[in-house]
Amino acid sequence: MIAPTSCYRLGLVSLGLSLLFLAPSSLSQTQSPQPNTANGSGGFVVSPVTVSINSEAPAPNTFLTIRNNSARAKRLQATAYRWTQLDPTTPKLEPTEEVVLFPLLLTLEANQSRTLRLGITAPPTSIEKTYRIIVEELPDPQTQNNPGTGINIRLAMSIPVFFQPKQPQSQPGITNLVSQKGLFSFNLANTGNTHYIAREIQVTGSDANGQTLFQKARKGWYVLADSVIPYSLELPQTDCQKVATLTVQVKTDNNRNVSQNLPTPKGVCP
Repeated sequence: MIAPTSCYRLGLVSLGLSLLFLAPSSLSQTQSPQPNTANGSGGFVVSPVTVSINSEAPAPNTFLTIRNNSARAKRLQATAYRWTQLDPTTPKLEPTEEVVLFPLLLTLEANQSRTLRLGITAPPTSIEKTYRIIVEELPDPQTQNNPGTGINIRLAMSIPVFFQPKQPQSQPGITNLVSQKGLFSFNLANTGNTHYIAREIQVTGSDANGQTLFQKARKGWYVLADSVIPYSLELPQTDCQKVATLTVQVKTDNNRNVSQNLPTPKGVCP
């Protein structure tokens, strides 16, 4: 299967310790990025789920709304990170002072909502800047004082923030197609100055007559401006000697769909 890109999670499970799930606003397996929601009465919701800020605005800022859907008070902390993407599965997050949040710490009573102000202090550039705001639940003081009471589940939500250039335009592409030892590798590229979302990645193997021998598809993820994201998949061994062409097709969120072929006259067997 194509290497998974749907989510990243951070967890710690042990009696008397906390379990922290980091849930991005991005991908389910059936749709593009979805709202940050927590299951049942124990969670909180952050909206909007994606933030785009115009760099040309006199005061580039906006607000997030955080709602506590649980039956008890929650202590939350908001942190800003600079976001880069080096591979499909793991966003690289680095602390940044280019994003100002207020307040950084807040307490929400049951079913209460609060606004979080988000401002950008960085000067505008010709390429989109990308950040993530992580809103995480802090430990319950009662649980901290009684470490043997069981497992405490804490949630964290990750909100993408895009600081747009003056004339944003993505430019999707597919590069470096390689079939070797039963493995097919390729890159999703973006030579534009703003991100795009690879909504679906489809790989087709065809014979010399153009007949489809196999087809695999999955959801993709963000491809940030001026970046390259590698993907790979294991090729099926059935009829592998008959595969004459491998085709990658990518459907994007802005309908700038792309495809690329790799001739494989010797087949794709390991």
